Amino acid sequence: MPILLYATLATAEMPSDYSELAGYGIVSGFGLRSGDPAAMINRIPAIDRPDYIAIDKAKLRNDDLCVGIQRQGVWHFAPLFILNSHEIVNHPDAPAIAYCPLAGLSVAIDGRTYISGLLRWDTFVLYDPDSDSLILPFDQKSLDGEQIRLQPLELLTFAGVRHKFPDARILSPSSHHGNRSQYGNYPRDRQLGIGHPKPGLRGEYDAHIETIHPKEQVLIVGTATQMMKAYPFSTLEEATDGGRRTLTDRIDDMEVILSYDPEFRHAQVTTETDTIRARAFSYYFALRQHLPDLPVYSVPD
Repeated sequence: MPILLYATLATAEMPSDYSELAGYGIVSGFGLRSGDPAAMINRIPAIDRPDYIAIDKAKLRNDDLCVGIQRQGVWHFAPLFILNSHEIVNHPDAPAIAYCPLAGLSVAIDGRTYISGLLRWDTFVLYDPDSDSLILPFDQKSLDGEQIRLQPLELLTFAGVRHKFPDARILSPSSHHGNRSQYGNYPRDRQLGIGHPKPGLRGEYDAHIETIHPKEQVLIVGTATQMMKAYPFSTLEEATDGGRRTLTDRIDDMEVILSYDPEFRHAQVTTETDTIRARAFSYYFALRQHLPDLPVYSVPD
């Protein structure tokens, strides 16, 4: 990610015109080319008053993917089909859960945040109401260069939540509108976003197309302020012998232990440390657009 972006667009305020953003690959997610971008903030409405219920009260499919954070010592999970319609769940006492269906990106971000209505390379740009600034989640920075902290999170099926987090709470599907079919076959096909890719993406991606599907789910591991390495789920499944053993890897000089449970589609950092943790999940193509130099784990020959 060029540092020039932050140095050139050095403003702590929301830009007042789309032309101020176009040179940086940022466009309106609603197809607008003129007007005030601020008018589109929260047009995809965030959930500001989430209603969580006990697992045994939730009527979800076993294969519904859910993303979760710890809140006051208890894991709270939001089904992705609800996030298809809202993309953000804010909490007064815990990080916000943010999910971009186009990029398959899940993050947990400190403080309140909202959908800005803007896209950068087919990934949402978030809006921080406290600083009136835009946030690039893959970069862990705001547009004016301020560091953004991402908190640990988990992604797995609802059946996995019931099995592994029996005391967790689930965002109520009866209280919040959701849509399983909103994106159709998009999570499985080879369509890359909605037509706003990073220039040159196609050629960059083609080198990997035979081995990694563009919608392969990827676990991104790192610190609160730096993404450090990515682990495609299929690679984790191979490296862990179908989930029968753990994978020990090294990131810089730190040992990291990972596991993968194919039954529940659960990739997890199991190292007992608060430093190196799961910081994001995304589609492979989105990772390559935003972090092309990030190391991606491959099984040794």
